[in-house]
Amino acid sequence: MVGENSAGIETAGGEGYLVHMSKNALSTMVIGREVIIITRLFVREDSMELFGFLDGEEKRLFDMLNTVSGVGPRAAMTILALGTTEQIRSAIAGGKAEMLTKSFGIGKKTAERIIVDLKDKVGPSSEKGDWDDDVYEALIKLGYRREGIKEAMKKIDPDLKTTNERLKDAMKKMK
Repeated sequence: MVGENSAGIETAGGEGYLVHMSKNALSTMVIGREVIIITRLFVREDSMELFGFLDGEEKRLFDMLNTVSGVGPRAAMTILALGTTEQIRSAIAGGKAEMLTKSFGIGKKTAERIIVDLKDKVGPSSEKGDWDDDVYEALIKLGYRREGIKEAMKKIDPDLKTTNERLKDAMKKMK
């Protein structure tokens, strides 16, 4: 089930979860097709919410946005729906508050606070090392041995840009 702001996900073990995702991520999903989702769980006094991302870049930007006072996980998700992570990073780095205010629930003061707090942190997209951290972590969770992972990661095609692409390539190299 794919909704406007969330998807019902069934794990390989048959458990089901409701995962809040950006509209950009949801638009690329196909019902019935296997996908790897990076998640972040928010536990509050009265609820637990799971937020999902198709790549590490989107998750890192989401985490950065959540460090800003007045920006919670749902607001961060609406900001992620404004465009690609690169477009959002560029808007923050360029001080373009008007782009951020297009997001539901983000006013001028909050947009300016985001810019002040994150301007020096966003810069260009993260280096390859950050993606490799996500790939390594995912392979460990999938049960691969550390020695094999390190060897496979040395052989990942450097032209692959997303965490999912790099993970799939590493898994092929593990066989």
